[in-house]
Amino acid sequence: MQVCNHNLSRYKIKLSSVKTMAYTLRQLTYAVAVADSGSITEASARLGISQPAISAALKELEAEFGISIFLRQPAHRIALSPAGQRFINRARRLLDESHKFENDALGLSREVQGPLDVGCFLPTAPFILPLIIEYMAEHHPGMDIRIHEGNLDEINQWLITGEIEVALTYDMRPHPGVKFESLIEAPAHAVLPNTDPLAKRDSLSLHDLVDRDMVAFDLPITPQYFRGLFLSLGIEPRIAYYVKSFEMVRSLVGGGLGFSLLVMRPHSETSYSGGKLTYVPLSDDLPHPHYGMAFMANAVPRRLFQVFAEGCRHVLKEEGRAESYFVRDPSAKRRKVTKPEGSR
Repeated sequence: MQVCNHNLSRYKIKLSSVKTMAYTLRQLTYAVAVADSGSITEASARLGISQPAISAALKELEAEFGISIFLRQPAHRIALSPAGQRFINRARRLLDESHKFENDALGLSREVQGPLDVGCFLPTAPFILPLIIEYMAEHHPGMDIRIHEGNLDEINQWLITGEIEVALTYDMRPHPGVKFESLIEAPAHAVLPNTDPLAKRDSLSLHDLVDRDMVAFDLPITPQYFRGLFLSLGIEPRIAYYVKSFEMVRSLVGGGLGFSLLVMRPHSETSYSGGKLTYVPLSDDLPHPHYGMAFMANAVPRRLFQVFAEGCRHVLKEEGRAESYFVRDPSAKRRKVTKPEGSR
């Protein structure tokens, strides 16, 4: 057992309304060390404290409490008396609490404080940001997260100009000076009205959808990505509508005006217009985007950024709290998400 660097001034603990007794955490530490080792000699070596100092501390404790904590045995061995056993058990609990108190108090001085400008790809913000902000509010209440929602081009520009320090986004066409750390593999899925016969399938191929009207999510880079999935299979989608709102996509599909491809899905299967939707995974071997953190490669990371990044890794990668927002083909082998070389 190590001696803690507590302020070892005397703690006064009132044991009754009549008498107040005084002792130190150092004395209790010595007593527990002797109980653990069975001798003053071994406790002295373990603690790096002289034997006379330990003996004096034990005598002071026994005199203060009016009990014999230890029974002296041959060969300089020491055993606990019945009263001493109860005393040492209580001493352990008190020392444990003092360690927790010290760590909590030190943590207050190390707590991160101040604002952090965080960007987020607009359609994903309602899914991801509440998870992250809830975690940060619980574990780092001094952090002031300032949210900037935008499309992929805007996020790149904000990172370059320093308007934001980090962004939660996809790895689609980042600026050369922007580093990306993947946290989640994010496959696309098909969105269909629940009355469509294809909605009853366990999974779909894009070949099943090629002759149907498509509602395309029209933000920078996004329609090119979804069209590119079809092109990777040598087929061309029949895009009937381009819309910029996530809910507009769902409303048109729910109204029976076509299908769509999305990456994230809400828990609700009802659109704003009341249409019922079904989310079906894709069975094709398609390139999947990754969702994670983007930041400038040459930036010196602040403590605020480091704490935020660790929180994102914990929430999204280690605990997988956003997993229910993705639609995966259960028969497909999940690709392992790794941290790219050179990312912080």
